[in-house]
Amino acid sequence: MATASFDRVFINDESFVRGAARLLWASISQAFPTKIGDIINMSTFDPQAGWNDLGATKTGIQISINNAEENFDVDQILGDIASSPTNWEVSVGTSLAEMTLDRLALSWEGSAVTQAAEDGQQVKTVGIGQPTTYVQRRLAVVFRRPSNNKIRAYIFRKVQRMPQDSTVTHAKTGEQISIPVRFKCIADTSVADIYSRFFTIKDTV
Repeated sequence: MATASFDRVFINDESFVRGAARLLWASISQAFPTKIGDIINMSTFDPQAGWNDLGATKTGIQISINNAEENFDVDQILGDIASSPTNWEVSVGTSLAEMTLDRLALSWEGSAVTQAAEDGQQVKTVGIGQPTTYVQRRLAVVFRRPSNNKIRAYIFRKVQRMPQDSTVTHAKTGEQISIPVRFKCIADTSVADIYSRFFTIKDTV
């Protein structure tokens, strides 16, 4: 007689998720993607026009969600009788491992990268200073399951840089240079559905 399983655990290609992902960004003027194929070509996996790949990362890509709440009580009940959220926070963080000037400009809220001739050589330049506003962008984290090549995409409507201490160390030993970066997700109030104002998640099945 077959024995029924007590542990109701169903591990399959949809529920078990592990592996590296890609981080891509686009200008805030880019139309919000309605499908994964708006971000990457589903055959070649190249970024679609307007989307930029941030390349290799270290320490993974972390998507974090937290909220604050307010509790309600009355004198006659020795405990909270209800609670409701008062603030939601969403962020995306990683360490960029490809130290191009374009990646440094994005991480440190730098100027546009320019290129010009200097002393007979082509030289790229970026300025780092103290801007008074953040650049807002679209952001996407795209993951492909190694077992079946199905894709999951986290698509963020509006993000901007968060305060993040980062250091570049040039030394003959130690870890390769990488730049920690974290993006704060901003609620898009033009979206009527309050459950979709930060981001959407899409899975190919």
